[in-house]
Amino acid sequence: MALSKRTNPGHGFGGQRFPGTFLLALREAFDRLGWQTRRWLGDAVECTDAKGREQVLALENLYRRVRPVDRSTWPDTLAEFLAQVPDEVLVDPPEALIAVAERVRIRLGRPLAPQDSELEIWSQRLTGTGLVATLVVDYPNSMSYVTTRMISESGQEGKYWVERATQNLRTITPPGCLTEAHAESGLLHSEIGDAYDASRALILDHLKPGHEENGFFVAIPGRDHLLVLPVSSGALAVLPWLHNVATCTHRNLPYPISPEVYWIRGGRWHHFPLELQGDKATVNPPPEFVEVLQRIAPDLPEEPANPAGEGAP
Repeated sequence: MALSKRTNPGHGFGGQRFPGTFLLALREAFDRLGWQTRRWLGDAVECTDAKGREQVLALENLYRRVRPVDRSTWPDTLAEFLAQVPDEVLVDPPEALIAVAERVRIRLGRPLAPQDSELEIWSQRLTGTGLVATLVVDYPNSMSYVTTRMISESGQEGKYWVERATQNLRTITPPGCLTEAHAESGLLHSEIGDAYDASRALILDHLKPGHEENGFFVAIPGRDHLLVLPVSSGALAVLPWLHNVATCTHRNLPYPISPEVYWIRGGRWHHFPLELQGDKATVNPPPEFVEVLQRIAPDLPEEPANPAGEGAP
């Protein structure tokens, strides 16, 4: 379907590379604060703070915080940020999931690097996306990941906690969180900024009822960004533009997730790949989308014009 338009500790799972100057700055920040590196996990670092408490820090998020500023200030910037990490979750970690059931939330992200079984973060692959869902316990100023051990000791399977976390997400999501981002295209977005905007892609039928038959085109470039286009013949024409918006946004956001476009219907996710070739984009929709395409655009020519311009909403 065509539509117009040296090995280093920061190189690991997912192929991410980080400049040596960044890693040196991080080590210097650790030294200033009395932190100790335990293990490099490719895209994260396992460490202990000055009080001996364990933490796992995402390197990509730290790198994106310092990248806009002068490199000479990176150690200062990192030390200042790490010094502000809240104590609440480390001082009083939950002993049992059931005790914090109302605060369990679901997060979407990229697959995690392999971990020790004792501290392994529980995750579940999101079929059709290359992404994973994780569970966290939410605190006023931070969150902590739910581990495989915590799930096992709860007496419930992961599926139970996913459903509980998803229901909690529905409860905390304010009405009307999906707002118009671009009138001409019909693009909607959610940018509440509570760390769960991307996760709201899991509850779109609750947030925007009436689209169960055809579903939604969705992009989640980062943790705090959800872009949504209800499926229609008009939405098909602006898919290359949506992909461009997601790609450009994903490059610069902290807590990045994916530059890809997905089709979600009835809670099922499908990757909707677009191959850009000059002013054209070739789309290879999943087989499940064929009946939708026949319904919303029965007369779609092989290569229709793409009226969407470039740029972000």
